[in-house]
Amino acid sequence: MSLPEFLSAEIEAGSFPGGSVLVGSSDAVVATAIAGASAVEPASDVLGPDTQFDLASLTKPLCTGALFAADAGLDLAAPPGRFLPGMKRTRFDGITIESLLTHTSGLPAWYPLYARGEGAAAYRRTLAEMEPEALPGSRVIYSDLNFLVLGEIAETYFAAPIDSAYAELVSRPAGTGARFLPSRPEETAATERGDATERAMAAALGLTYPRFRDGVVRGEVHDGNAIRRGGVAGHAGLFGTARDVWALARPWMDPARRAWTLDRTPGLAEARGLAWQGRRGAASADEPMPDNAFGHTGFTGTSLWIDPRRDRIFVLLTNRIHPVAAGDFNAVRRRFHRLVYGLF
Repeated sequence: MSLPEFLSAEIEAGSFPGGSVLVGSSDAVVATAIAGASAVEPASDVLGPDTQFDLASLTKPLCTGALFAADAGLDLAAPPGRFLPGMKRTRFDGITIESLLTHTSGLPAWYPLYARGEGAAAYRRTLAEMEPEALPGSRVIYSDLNFLVLGEIAETYFAAPIDSAYAELVSRPAGTGARFLPSRPEETAATERGDATERAMAAALGLTYPRFRDGVVRGEVHDGNAIRRGGVAGHAGLFGTARDVWALARPWMDPARRAWTLDRTPGLAEARGLAWQGRRGAASADEPMPDNAFGHTGFTGTSLWIDPRRDRIFVLLTNRIHPVAAGDFNAVRRRFHRLVYGLF
């Protein structure tokens, strides 16, 4: 099966309306393919080579992780309270920048911060009120809150908004077009209808919020905490093409960054590096990947995995939650990885 055939088969099976895949190395794009629709509601729109996808949680390593990796002076053992006075509290004892980056801080997986107030200032107050649900270092809890806190730390540390620091320190050196706040909605892939996922998640916590979106989300970030912070956050908000993601992935091939990608949670259930997930315990990875492979996924249907041994970068971008989110998408990611390991 070829890459175009893979996309066509998955679209026919209903895995996603449209997708873009790329296989690259540290210095070249090896193969690409695109197929399908960037939107099917409220009208159909064909996916093109310049269609930007909501990268969702790929923002974590490609923006926030990359920002901190670009500054060798950052003390990973520093507590968040050094940068955010509101977090100088007993409940945050033992939490460090490293534990936030490795998802071992003990903070909960998710909370709709906007239910207590929208915008950066309100978010900082609410984040400071979050109760950890585990002791730091005791287990991996994959949490958007970790990177929301890291985003606030980044704005203090770099004395600039996240998107400005990203543009200067990450995007420009990488030569990528990936960006926050896309200017042309019609050039983006549509995501979910009516904030359905977050409506349900908030209701499950017994919370209400009066301003959930009603129509199909397109041209603005799908994630509720990101959009209600202004579209720019440490955990979500980047938009880009597969080539944009490849450009952002290339610097992580540098041996100087290898320490960021190594397994720092050897005694826990899954491998976590600094902002990256390791092969061990990763549901999106597959058998051909070596132990030193690292990557990340995004809820909207995105995936990036890097194999430094083979000098390969594998990118899968889809709008799998358009118009509704359903099913286990990691099975699709694993099929993609089995295919590209066989082809390349």
